[in-house]
This record gives sequence, C-alpha cells and structure tokens, in this order.
Amino acid sequence: MWPTIDRARRRLSGSGASAPDEAADSVVATPASGAAIALDAQARRLEDVVIVLGAVEVDQLRVALELVLGDAIERPDTPARIERALSLLMARRGAEGKPRVLRRPAAISTPESWEIHLEGVEQVTAGAVREAGRSGVFAA
Repeated sequence: MWPTIDRARRRLSGSGASAPDEAADSVVATPASGAAIALDAQARRLEDVVIVLGAVEVDQLRVALELVLGDAIERPDTPARIERALSLLMARRGAEGKPRVLRRPAAISTPESWEIHLEGVEQVTAGAVREAGRSGVFAA
C-alpha cells in the first residue's frame, strides 16, 4: 500500500520527494494567489517503469549484472536474486528507486516473460536496465 501512496505523491507534486516533510521543504506558497510553486524547476523527474524481458534478454541482463557486481551477488537466476542485484547496483551508483521482479507465469514453463518494475527511478536508470537486457553490459 505504501509504495502506491509514494508514487501518487511523486506524481502530484512533480518531484522526487517521498515524504510529506521533504515535499514541504521544496514548495513555497505565494501570498497573493495561494498557489504552490516548486523552488527547484530543474528537479529530477522520477517515474515508475515496467520493463518486460524475454528469456534471452533476461540472460543478457544476468550476464551484465554478474560482470558489474562480480562476487557481491549470488547467481541472479531467480526473481528475488535479480531484484537484490538490481538494488545493489542502484545503491552503488547512487540511483534512486526500488526494483521489483516478477516472472510470468510464476512456475517454470515456456513461454515466459520477466517483468522488472522500477519504482521512482530516473529515465537514465530505466534506460540502463533496458540496454543491459539488449546488449549484456551496463553503460559506464
């Protein structure tokens, strides 16, 4: 429930603020109109992204994660392990957001697809994950 509230707050405020007190710090009310004006017009846009990958693209993403993170992670072959690897990668790069990975169908069968939900991320982060699924490497 809370991630949905955070997402709604980000969309309504147009900023990356995830808590009410953070949002209050970046907004000033004008006495004449009472409208709120964001102080930082150059605020980074955070968005929620869903990336759907097939089996081959997930294999490429796994290779990219293993190349970048090395021995810091277990082999990323389950949704939970890929999620942890993406969280670690985002933390190392100082990127905002939270990954969530689902496999459809949840049982081992073909055809399958993997959904990577990136909540509250910048476009650059989503693009890097998408590109790693295509090429097997993360951009520097």
